Amino acid sequence: MPVDKVSLQLVTQLMEKRGWIELPARGTSMYPLIKQGDICRFVPTEAAHIRKGDILLFHVPLGNLVAHRFAQCVKKDHQQYLCKGDTNLAYDEAIAWDQIIGRMTWIQRDERIIHVTELAVYLWGRLVLAVPLISLCLRMYLNRREGIKA
Repeated sequence: MPVDKVSLQLVTQLMEKRGWIELPARGTSMYPLIKQGDICRFVPTEAAHIRKGDILLFHVPLGNLVAHRFAQCVKKDHQQYLCKGDTNLAYDEAIAWDQIIGRMTWIQRDERIIHVTELAVYLWGRLVLAVPLISLCLRMYLNRREGIKA
């Protein structure tokens, strides 16, 4: 979701004021956990509270907001975070702490709330990070469904 600097400021200020923000999902990078149109709630977080498998909301230099799964920390000049969409074949470019806006707590799909603390959601996150073949299969499925040839 492309955002300009003013919109990014509004998102972060709203998060600070309310303690959470809800955003509609776009794209298929987190399918099947997050589907197009789902509403995702994010809350502020601290570095010490981020765990492998958490879904982080962050902004990238091109001005997009991204919600992808945290995989691991890497150290370059300073600590950075590696994230990945569940259906993406590669990791995103490493992000710095100041790019992270929050951590997802739940997804609303129709009338149902799916909490990220549910056992099935937790296990899915660990599995998709541990078995890269799952991402490949999901991407192939989505490409076929959307009529894209690999």
